[in-house]
Amino acid sequence: MRRKEMKGYLMILRKRKIIAVIFGILLFLFLLDWYIGIKERSIVREREAKREKLERLAFFMILPDIYDVKDIKNRPEEYETIIKVENLTDEPVYITHPEVKAYVQTGTFWTEVPVHEDQNEKKEQIYRLDPGIHLYKKIVTISRNIKYAYYMIPYYMHVRFHISFFVLPESAFKEKTQTREDQRLFEGTGDVVERYTDVYIYLKPYFVDEELISKELKFPDKKVPVMIPMPPH
Repeated sequence: MRRKEMKGYLMILRKRKIIAVIFGILLFLFLLDWYIGIKERSIVREREAKREKLERLAFFMILPDIYDVKDIKNRPEEYETIIKVENLTDEPVYITHPEVKAYVQTGTFWTEVPVHEDQNEKKEQIYRLDPGIHLYKKIVTISRNIKYAYYMIPYYMHVRFHISFFVLPESAFKEKTQTREDQRLFEGTGDVVERYTDVYIYLKPYFVDEELISKELKFPDKKVPVMIPMPPH
């Protein structure tokens, strides 16, 4: 009887040990899942906070605009357009090469005109912008046959520029000086934010006589500007 009792007692102990082990494994898995969930939520919150910071930086502290537009001597139909990107922060920011599209108002529509890079300007994939103003040249081509419409100012074309680029976090920027092209590449280690804006100007048609414009508009010193800035709209 004692042997049977002892054997039964040992069986109960084994079952309890098995139950305890199973319970321990389940508790470990539950705690592991709970920890992973907390970690994932923390990573998501941290990533969202970084993206919100990057968005505020892109839309409030990095300002793209048209700096100037000039006629190009002996190159009719082309305008040298200088894009300005201003970094208002106290530290460097990182952006991709600014892309520009240009449109001329033709009646109630906008007609896109060609824009290409200035051949004399070096193009990078990624730029480090120190605090201050940075300039980029583009060449805009407008045919003399374009049927543009006056918009408030006689003779001048109403032109819209769409400027866009991506703003990157510092962690995504890497300068590779060992490559032949000395290109700056970014690693896919963080979010990027697209910064874009539309800028409107009045543009003097190269095919309209300046004396005719000057008689109509009475500019100071009879100097007819190529570009007249416009407020945002």
